[in-house]
Amino acid sequence: MGKKVAIIGAGVSGLASIRSCLEEGLEPTCFEKSNDIGGLWKFSDHAEEGRASIYKSVFSNSSKEMMCFPDFPFPDDFPNFMHNSKIQEYIIAFAKEKNLLKYIQFKTFVSSINKRPDFATTGQWDVTTERDGKKESAVFDAVMVCSGHHVYPNLPDYKEPGVFNGKRVLVVGLGNSGCDIATELSHTAEQVMISSRSGSWVMSRVWDNGYPWDMLLI
Repeated sequence: MGKKVAIIGAGVSGLASIRSCLEEGLEPTCFEKSNDIGGLWKFSDHAEEGRASIYKSVFSNSSKEMMCFPDFPFPDDFPNFMHNSKIQEYIIAFAKEKNLLKYIQFKTFVSSINKRPDFATTGQWDVTTERDGKKESAVFDAVMVCSGHHVYPNLPDYKEPGVFNGKRVLVVGLGNSGCDIATELSHTAEQVMISSRSGSWVMSRVWDNGYPWDMLLI
């Protein structure tokens, strides 16, 4: 019997972790707080506490050749830079193709992770989960935290531009999301301004001869 591994989160990293554990003969159990896989790429039209979500118009910043799983390329008819719905479609197809869904416990919240009293010799962890108001604890040989770094937002929730119609908007930050949102808001808001702490290079997703930028640079 292989060692037991707890995986927190069923987004892209969580699914890759399940797959890697199986390849190494380990026994993974993935705990997902929501009712579906995809993590950040699973769009929801309302904000959910403790769960990161994209805005409706998000397209990928990396081309499909650079962001696919090694042995599971995107379909040929998918564009180089995809709408988030296409990425979620791909994630679901990957999980089904690799038979990963049976290792995931949905609507299950991991409330605590603690070293066992004999951790120095066993390296094991006590993992406590909650589902439907009931708590359960189990012992695992390892824990992989795949909940992502976008879970707790530092900015107001943004889903779509309609609520900013006719308003003057200041977007703080000149990163990918800041530029995306400012561009989208420019079609509905009265005025949009971007505040940036420092300068930045603004590049197109596609460069010479239609090649994705990341394929030419990397």
